[in-house]
Amino acid sequence: MIASANRIEIGPQPGPQEQILRTQADIAIYGGAAGGGKTYALLLDALRGIQDPLWSPVIFRKTYKQITAAQGLWDKACELYPLFGGRMRQSSMDCVFPSGARIIFSHLEHEQDKLQWQGTEIALIGWDELTHFSAGQFWYLVSRARSMGTIDPYIRATCNPEPGTWVASMLEWWIDPIHGTPIVDRSGVIRWFSRAADDSFVWADSPEELKGRGSKPLSFTFIPATLQDNPALLARDPDYADRLSALPRAEREALLGGNWLYQAAGIYDRDWFLTYDVLPDGKIQAMHHGDVLEIDPGRMRRFAVIDTAGTSRERAEQDRGKEPSWSVLQVWDYFRPAHMLFLRSTCRIQAEWPEMITRFNDHLQSMNVPVVYIENAHFGPVAAKEIKGRKTRLIGPKIPGMAENHRGAKLERAVAAGAISRVEDGLVRIPATQEKWVKDYLIEHTAWQGRPDEVSDQIDGTSYAVYVSKELQAQQWGGIIQGRHGTK
Repeated sequence: MIASANRIEIGPQPGPQEQILRTQADIAIYGGAAGGGKTYALLLDALRGIQDPLWSPVIFRKTYKQITAAQGLWDKACELYPLFGGRMRQSSMDCVFPSGARIIFSHLEHEQDKLQWQGTEIALIGWDELTHFSAGQFWYLVSRARSMGTIDPYIRATCNPEPGTWVASMLEWWIDPIHGTPIVDRSGVIRWFSRAADDSFVWADSPEELKGRGSKPLSFTFIPATLQDNPALLARDPDYADRLSALPRAEREALLGGNWLYQAAGIYDRDWFLTYDVLPDGKIQAMHHGDVLEIDPGRMRRFAVIDTAGTSRERAEQDRGKEPSWSVLQVWDYFRPAHMLFLRSTCRIQAEWPEMITRFNDHLQSMNVPVVYIENAHFGPVAAKEIKGRKTRLIGPKIPGMAENHRGAKLERAVAAGAISRVEDGLVRIPATQEKWVKDYLIEHTAWQGRPDEVSDQIDGTSYAVYVSKELQAQQWGGIIQGRHGTK
């Protein structure tokens, strides 16, 4: 919006703001840096149907205070919407237009707040700062995207970069995997996805390619914008860029540079995670102290570790808005002569108990795992009884070296197990592939600061794996990897 003594011009600025208002994608995410005019674009988009009396879009922020904060979503709407005849009503947090159209502002502070929208039909669902919401909240509201009016339903969202989040995973195709910044040529490019039976995403360049591969395809795009795309803000506040430049590097890279990968240094350094290759004959190849090791699978011991989610405490935290925990299964091979651990696969899932157990049993079967270690917490003891066809043993949650109360348990457990030093010494290896599960494993470990409130379900898996390999005798816990016709 540009104002002068004689006139007011209302509309998107050339570039990404125009692009987000023109895209035909079912779901579009806009922004990825500070100062790109994200909130204003979202408010403009909601004006699209104000001549339709059935038009009732909803724009969400995480909390009520975020909606009403100074110069936040509500204040900006109060500046803009009355120019179109809108009547702002703070008591009901909405704006009513002469046609009867109504733009609603709401919040989803707690996970269960999403259920308040059960049975509703929302033509436009807007999310201001999408990374503040859980994936469960977002996808539940996507199911409410329906319309009785003249405009087909669609979803729009704004955000700043937050590495390692579910939003970052959705944007992976649009982000340079090396530099972490948006790929310019892919800005606004529409792709399609379906959700498979196992809840994974299947992506394609057209809906026809997804026929029969999952849910009804939806179109999706990402349109990045930075401060330089918002000349109105730069003219009004020329010092804003300098204030962003003064931020610590991690925040500066995200908010000024739009970087989705850069993070403040965590406990685990990225360079500590050395890789291995799998040769055509199934042998593991890895460099070790300057030598090339080629290890026959029959010389290693395979085991798995499982950390289940779902305690009453975690569910209470989820209800207060914390991102839900994952249940994690990791499969490891241990090569005792070099004290090396090789991460062979990971299965992470946020699902109800029957689906989780089925997925874990299937994964253990496919990886031919003889022994499974399960954390003796949450529903671990129950899981031990439901894992089929292999030995199960409970482990932890307290291991030698941890204090009795073990607050901040994940960090204390990693130290007590010796996991941090083992990784630093290059003795915990990951596959030399770009598979998503490997990327997710690295992102979680390298972002981890050791705080109790961080997503760190895979951290414990590594700690338990190192503990098992160090503390138990190979003949007591391991199992030769059996092929269909005997030992490989």
